[in-house]
Amino acid sequence: MSVERDNIINSLRENVIPTLRDRGFKGSFPHFYRKLEDRVDLLMFQFTAWGEVLYVEVSKCSPGGHIDVSETFYTPNKVKVYNIDTAHRQK
Repeated sequence: MSVERDNIINSLRENVIPTLRDRGFKGSFPHFYRKLEDRVDLLMFQFTAWGEVLYVEVSKCSPGGHIDVSETFYTPNKVKVYNIDTAHRQK
């Protein structure tokens, strides 16, 4: 890992993740989720392989979990943003 990437991760852990926790998100870096009555909010931090660019991807699924295109079932606390079809994700 580069120094810049390490600095970004440290900044996220100090400044962003506590705010996510305050808003009800659980999980661990880089994957977070928040269970609500009508949905599960998903959030993922991802770096590019070619540089120090950080992406934040968000998505959601039903409160009962998610079944992907291969018919694999993910419980609400195990589903990740990348399990959701790209047409239903935001960057």
